Amino acid sequence: MRSARILQALILIAGISLLFGCSVASPHAEKSLAGRWEGTAEISGVKTNAIVDFTSDAKGPVNATISVTDERLLAKPLINVRYEPPQLHFELQASERRIIFDGSRNGNVISGTIRGGEISGPLTLRYVGSTPPTPYQKEEVHFSNGEVELAGSLLIPPTSGRHPAVILIHGSSTPSRNDFRFYADLFARQGIAALIYDKRDVGGDLGGARRVDLRDLAGDALAAVELLKRRVDIDPALIGLWGHSEGGWVAPIAAAQSKDVSFVISFSGPGVTYAEVNKYADAVRLRKHGFSDADVREATEALTRVDDYVRRGGDKRELQAFLDAASNKRWASQTTLPRQVPSVEEIHTWLRWRSLDLDPVVYWEQIKVPVLILFGELDDVVPIHDSANRLEAALEHAGNKDVTIRIFPGANHSIEGAPEFLNLMVEWTTKRVRISD
Repeated sequence: MRSARILQALILIAGISLLFGCSVASPHAEKSLAGRWEGTAEISGVKTNAIVDFTSDAKGPVNATISVTDERLLAKPLINVRYEPPQLHFELQASERRIIFDGSRNGNVISGTIRGGEISGPLTLRYVGSTPPTPYQKEEVHFSNGEVELAGSLLIPPTSGRHPAVILIHGSSTPSRNDFRFYADLFARQGIAALIYDKRDVGGDLGGARRVDLRDLAGDALAAVELLKRRVDIDPALIGLWGHSEGGWVAPIAAAQSKDVSFVISFSGPGVTYAEVNKYADAVRLRKHGFSDADVREATEALTRVDDYVRRGGDKRELQAFLDAASNKRWASQTTLPRQVPSVEEIHTWLRWRSLDLDPVVYWEQIKVPVLILFGELDDVVPIHDSANRLEAALEHAGNKDVTIRIFPGANHSIEGAPEFLNLMVEWTTKRVRISD
């Protein structure tokens, strides 16, 4: 659930990353790129800075990661790198778009062009030295929820003794552990162990099939809690959950089921049902593209009609005829309205239908541990005012005495444009786990 701006930035970043990844030459030997390279891409007049770290040798494969701090990306792996000195080539599939770089290396400088769809522009990077070590340890971990096997990375502060910990829960469009490594790094640098993990494999999203339920994902988060509880370097009384977007739905579901969760952070997490989120996001998108209030109303009513069929059933042929007609509307391509009537199997297996009316308030009403809820004022995915009001009321109903809710002016779903956001999140957490400067 990211804004179009973020998606475009990610595409740029991905392109930059691949570029760096492709060139596998060292500053002293054209056959190796081991070390850190810094560069800038310029697309449509916008400059994006990036850091690329290479690990390789003359005979082995090239491994590379990309970091773009302005976009909160850290050490994201790059793939499909080819380097035939001095020519470089790489490709990246990102957000259903293939990004391609072609360029060349000249000494300690790599230059070329990235392109993908309507995006095209120059990219240049320079070798700046060896990759500095991180001020914490990194350990690969595995755990399971029933038959589902999960894998992740645990960032462990260098201090001795048992550490407080936070588990970072992904959003719908951020399934990789690396999508949230930037935030995990922030916590680890403050003495808080951070677990990031890959979202369970649901067979991709072909045809819109996403065979998972928010409660399944909550079970995965609780399995991560169990993993951390068993470790001698983690304080079992100080394990919290952090969730972005969809993860902000999942975190309270998990926390409501466990006495082992000591705090909850919701970052742009909805306080309404999936049905309401879809209507809101579609309405915002339609207005952004210049559609009238009448168009928005018609599209919203169409979504309601499908949702009602999912809830109560009805005449499948009649609904399909309605969807066939609606697909010819100008607004159709800008909405989440399905083209086909959901089948019985889909209704029972797809996240959208399984969790259609799952109300997060039911779970928030059970949470008594410290809670931090963060929103961006210009969120185009989540109705933030309705969400904030409902969550505040739910936590008051729970008798929760430690609740902080912040809406950042001018910020979007990723809370960009709010420099105080990260400091608030880290400071709030360190106080709750009793870490002082």
